[in-house]
Amino acid sequence: LTDSDLGLAASLHLFAAFGITTPVDLNGRQFVSSVYATGATVRVSDGVAEVPTGPGLGVDVDEEMVRALAT
Repeated sequence: LTDSDLGLAASLHLFAAFGITTPVDLNGRQFVSSVYATGATVRVSDGVAEVPTGPGLGVDVDEEMVRALAT
């Protein structure tokens, strides 16, 4: 499965909270473009994803776009 920016950020926070430092099998946003994630997202450098440090999950979200896409 492929994670969105929000799903990837949530997973990183969960793993960090439980001290999981071993490699995990996540497929990040390289396969999915997020129409609702804007600005700050998860940074990946040399194959390592950094836990976002901003408010909430650390990903900027276009809330109007989320409302427009809600069913």
